[in-house]
Amino acid sequence: MNKLVIIGFVFFSCVSHLSAQISTSSPYSRFGLGELQKNILPEFSALGGASTALSSSKSINFSNPASYTSFNPNSFLFSTGGWHKVVKLETIDAEQISNNTAFSHLVLGFRLSKRVGASFGLVPFSSTGYEMSSNLTNENNSNVEAVANYFGNGGISKFYFGGAYQATESLSIGLNTSYLFGGLNRSKMLIYNDESFLNSRSNSKINLKGYYYELGILFNKQINKNDKILIGLTANNNSKIRAKKTELVESFEFSGLFESPKDTFVNSVTWGNIILPRYTSFGLSYNQNEKWLYAFSYSTQNWAEYTMFDEYDNLANSTRISFGMQFTPEFNSITKYYKRMDFRAGVSYNNTPLQFENNQLKDISISFGLGIPVKKSRTKYDFTCTLSKRGTTDKNLIEEKYIILGLSIAYDGVWFVKRKYD
Repeated sequence: MNKLVIIGFVFFSCVSHLSAQISTSSPYSRFGLGELQKNILPEFSALGGASTALSSSKSINFSNPASYTSFNPNSFLFSTGGWHKVVKLETIDAEQISNNTAFSHLVLGFRLSKRVGASFGLVPFSSTGYEMSSNLTNENNSNVEAVANYFGNGGISKFYFGGAYQATESLSIGLNTSYLFGGLNRSKMLIYNDESFLNSRSNSKINLKGYYYELGILFNKQINKNDKILIGLTANNNSKIRAKKTELVESFEFSGLFESPKDTFVNSVTWGNIILPRYTSFGLSYNQNEKWLYAFSYSTQNWAEYTMFDEYDNLANSTRISFGMQFTPEFNSITKYYKRMDFRAGVSYNNTPLQFENNQLKDISISFGLGIPVKKSRTKYDFTCTLSKRGTTDKNLIEEKYIILGLSIAYDGVWFVKRKYD
């Protein structure tokens, strides 16, 4: 019971921090719901994100809820972690380096019965964070210039609870119920060099909360005594998320270092809906003698169907292809510690939802990582390093090159076991 109290305290203390953190500095987070957070757990990120057909008694794969039936009886898994991201943003004539550090996840998994497993946790869903500026010239008076500043921050978090049922020896089905909550803030400020013109600013804040559901299926085929193949499928339908939009548009002037409001043009609160598009993912994995693991995933999401308050954002349907492999010299070695370590590598190719002048941005990444068990303990550390490139400097766009370093700590505990006394 003491373990549950400690975990519960850590869990709820992370809620406010996770919903408030800004984990990106990308101008591209201006569009849609911001920068979507994928490959959160380092062990799957090191495999290129190819997690759709992965199932293990020692890890929590919430991307496919059907995997929850793999947990051992009378045990629970607990995992948490974080990551650090270094991004180099480049245009044709400028470059900038930014750093972001964020809490990544807090998840638990456990077995409820012989055929039923469950998991719940808190993870980030998307994040917005950017600052941009541009110079504007008045068409009627070339001597009047203005600077347009754009700002954005905020994020959306996801709390999920899922269960899985072992229908047959080879087939598992699962369902995640996910609750989205958080807010996105976007503002624009127009400042003139001529005091006869009033400066203006607009602020838009969107708060959302609502449920959506994710279905998972896993088929396990034992080829021989030591080798097996897993086929996975996950999907969700279009989901309607309730949202509130608060808008304020006003003019202002500077009074020293302070901004003094003058006239208010818009001050409104509107309720509406955000439509999350359909998502499907297919995966295949091959486990050879508990030594070699090969994983492949293909996913697609129809972002052309996305709307926010009945407005489209010119997003394109996205696709992602991921492949990863893992090598464990000898998973049950007693004499050689290094033989129980997991060595991972992966690649991914992503057609992102972002589209500019019919040019859909690509995101290409390679990754590698380590799974390190702690001696004489049920604790395990997972490290990952991902190198990626997104976008291009062509057509006045921005190219992003980034490195993500991730770390998670997983603990495999035992519960509901009665103590025996002599």
